[in-house]
Amino acid sequence: MPEHLCHEVVEKNIRTRIYQVQLLHKNFPQPLNVVVIVKTNLTTDKSAKVLLFSDDLELAYDKLIDYYQLRFQIEFNFRDAKQ
Repeated sequence: MPEHLCHEVVEKNIRTRIYQVQLLHKNFPQPLNVVVIVKTNLTTDKSAKVLLFSDDLELAYDKLIDYYQLRFQIEFNFRDAKQ
């Protein structure tokens, strides 16, 4: 997927690559804006992946990531308020 690579950075031996692509899913009638975040430990070569998606096809990868971060922060705040 090199043609879909939007951003790459290496910090403290962890490489983060961010890809963005529009994909179709058989159970969804419209294309989806999909962002894939792949973090790889360059020492152990182990990796972790995160998939984020939206039906807003114009949304840039960085904004989509920001919106998900805000969403999870709100959910954590609700969880903490219930306790």
